[in-house]
Amino acid sequence: MYPKYLFEYPNMNASFPFFMKRKLQLKTPSHRHDFVELTLVLNGQGTETINGATHDMLPGIIVLLLPYQVHEIVSDPNDPLDLYICNFPLDVILELGELDAGLHDILLGNAADERNTFVYFEGCLFDEMRQIFTSLWNEYEKPMPFATVMLKANLQRVLTQFARSSLQAVTNISTCTSSQISISKSRSIWPIIRYIHEHYLEPLHLTDLSERFGIHPSSLSELFTRQYGIHFIDLLHELRVRHACSLLHATEMQIADIAEESGFGSYSSFARIFQKTKGASPKEYRISHRTGRHKK
Repeated sequence: MYPKYLFEYPNMNASFPFFMKRKLQLKTPSHRHDFVELTLVLNGQGTETINGATHDMLPGIIVLLLPYQVHEIVSDPNDPLDLYICNFPLDVILELGELDAGLHDILLGNAADERNTFVYFEGCLFDEMRQIFTSLWNEYEKPMPFATVMLKANLQRVLTQFARSSLQAVTNISTCTSSQISISKSRSIWPIIRYIHEHYLEPLHLTDLSERFGIHPSSLSELFTRQYGIHFIDLLHELRVRHACSLLHATEMQIADIAEESGFGSYSSFARIFQKTKGASPKEYRISHRTGRHKK
């Protein structure tokens, strides 16, 4: 029903689940994932399509791709894209709301309009952002003491500068505009998404969210499908399965106890949903992950 879905990335089970790579990108088929992807174009040119809206990829473009947005990248074959790519959980952005709600709203508000998922930096601003990404890369590749502190600090610098530039949005490339980002909080799914991320281990139903946020269940279901590209129950299951995977990987807990800890009402429903989501039983996943033969 949906394009390819990626739900894991390297280093996601670390204490600070941040991953970074630099690569030449020729073509990325259409896909989605449940984590954030932050990209800086260093060299080359091409295009990226996010939920059907296409924008240019040129040196100085930074893209903030939020979970479940469908995207694909195509490089100019004669001038392939050279990219820094960072992956990290949505929690990193949600935590920024504790520092400044306005910053949080701008970053998450971008999801309502795919044209605002990217910003173009040029001149000294591009130089500054390239230096910050290089600092991120150096800390990630050759971590020194307190590397996590430095990674978080530099990541916050990038996201803050992205938010500032999103407000200004003065650009000179196609499909970019100079208007301010418009955030329609009354129609935004992100306050609800944040609540789900904070309470997915508890009993949670669509009617609960409907009452809490004052949206009719059918309207809320439609809002999920339109803005998030996934049904509420599928999101809930995926979050719970991801939590279960971390417990299977990092603990010796009994699988039945993991099912209960992960918010599932019964072991049978947990086993069925886990098998459907991961393509393996919980036991098979634990064994294959620990022996280095993890399939997905």
